[in-house]
Amino acid sequence: MVFWFRMCRAEVQLRPMKKWTIILLLLAVAVFSLWCTGDLMRKNDQAFILAGAYDLAHGRMQEPAAYYQFDKTYIVYLACAAVFKLQQWCGCLCSPVDTANSGLAWAFWSALTVFVVRFREKLSPVVLLCVITAPAILLNTLYVNSSVLSSAFLLLSAVFIFQDGARGGWPAAILFALAVGSRADVILLLPLLLWLITPLPMIGNFPSGLSKQWKLCAAGLLALATGRLFASGGAAVDPFFNLKMVAGYAVFGFGAAGLLFALYSIHLALRAAKGGAWLEKLYGLAGLAAFLLPVLFFIPQLHAPRYFWRGCEAVLLLAVSGRLPLWNNRAVKAVAVLAAVLPLIAGINLPALNRPQLTVTAPTLFPSGDGVYPMGGYLPFMLRLRNANEYPVDHNQLVWNAVRQAEFQFNDQQSIPVLATPMSGYFKLAASLRGGTAQVCDADEVLNHWFYADSRSLMRHDPKTPIVSLDTLLAQPAQFVSPVAEGIGVLQVGTGDSNWGRQTRLLNRLFSGSEYRIMEFANLPSNRTAFAFSEQPFENAQRDESTGLYYSSVQTVGLIFEARYAVAVFPPWMSLGAFKGSVGQAP
Repeated sequence: MVFWFRMCRAEVQLRPMKKWTIILLLLAVAVFSLWCTGDLMRKNDQAFILAGAYDLAHGRMQEPAAYYQFDKTYIVYLACAAVFKLQQWCGCLCSPVDTANSGLAWAFWSALTVFVVRFREKLSPVVLLCVITAPAILLNTLYVNSSVLSSAFLLLSAVFIFQDGARGGWPAAILFALAVGSRADVILLLPLLLWLITPLPMIGNFPSGLSKQWKLCAAGLLALATGRLFASGGAAVDPFFNLKMVAGYAVFGFGAAGLLFALYSIHLALRAAKGGAWLEKLYGLAGLAAFLLPVLFFIPQLHAPRYFWRGCEAVLLLAVSGRLPLWNNRAVKAVAVLAAVLPLIAGINLPALNRPQLTVTAPTLFPSGDGVYPMGGYLPFMLRLRNANEYPVDHNQLVWNAVRQAEFQFNDQQSIPVLATPMSGYFKLAASLRGGTAQVCDADEVLNHWFYADSRSLMRHDPKTPIVSLDTLLAQPAQFVSPVAEGIGVLQVGTGDSNWGRQTRLLNRLFSGSEYRIMEFANLPSNRTAFAFSEQPFENAQRDESTGLYYSSVQTVGLIFEARYAVAVFPPWMSLGAFKGSVGQAP
């Protein structure tokens, strides 16, 4: 009896401790994330959203089809427009980029706080730690993207979804509709939500006892249909599979949350296998399939680690549903905590695949559709992102710095012609901030007329969205109309001379389509492919017949005063030739 009393008293003492631990953990990560949030420009989609929202806030909205996936993310456009309106009313002097980034970040962390407080009795601090430190979430709450706002609405919806019985049905449905309207792929979590709130005995009450389920389904479908009213967007599936990328993005994107995802999947599979009657087994398999769906859907089109965000949400939802047994294995908890905490500080420097090195200062960066990601060292990387516009981390900041300072010539309709590239959203945003518009055109539409383009998009091969007639474009005269950093600036093609085009044709061939920068000799990093090139001959140089330029590998010549230098952005093992996917080469 005395032993039992002591155990009960210890349990009572541990519960308040757990409540405070989980709240303090959330606040620590949220405060740091919000402090790192500023005027970061991270990706082309972000620029399109900000451009559309800024136009909407100032009453000059273009056709929805002119903006990126407006039909699938229209709530994000409306929310950012509301933030811009609020900024006008308050007279805030922050940049529009900073204001929108911060507004959506506050929305996400506030919603997550409500979610955690609501489920503090059911949610383990270890689970929360693994989810909020997953790079897919941690590195993508710093800038405007549809995942941030859709997740905020989804978490708030879950607060009402998991209320007992039919209570909370309408608030849950409304918030779920807003989540789907913010990012359409939230609908992938609908089967899991329905399964979690529909125990096996409850299926027999169909349809009278499933009012909340019907409301959620109707809300999700209505949100999807509403998007189609605005614009008929492209296909939802964009296949681009490469097994090496999947592995890398899972390790350095899903992180410790991916470990939990695997453990939960195994548990659901074992539970389904041990089910009694065939209906119980089928019900268990349905739950497993619903849990796997948000991750499996993106594996064949995994363009960035951020695509694991929906998987992190699936882990959270299952963890608070009461469908899992109490998790008290200390060894598993220790492994999960270590997997979550260690990569925050330490990372891997990987100049070659067979030479991994631990580091806390210079983890290797790798490319994705959302800019570069680090192989660990996530907290220092967030500090770098905090000041990325002043000290660029990747091409996104270099291009944005050039575009926002470019000297554009607007026509009588206050518009500029822009070549359709993976970075054309930046021109949309820059034009919108100046009260104009940017007309994005394909290469065949601008060949007989001058146009603007960012030089970076012409200095590489993009297997996902290749630029048609690139050699023809590079044969035209061109001149920079913006500051140039590391060879990246804004070009006005159709005026100027042929010097830049000649240089670029040469370097594109030398680097075989891999991304490169123009840098000073003293700044050339080690373990990178690099070339010297010049108009004049120099020692050990070869002459390129098609361009008339002289070039040589830096390894064979060293410093040459009359030459310029080009260096690959990524190590040789990340080059285009090193990655062969089912539909082409990896970026």
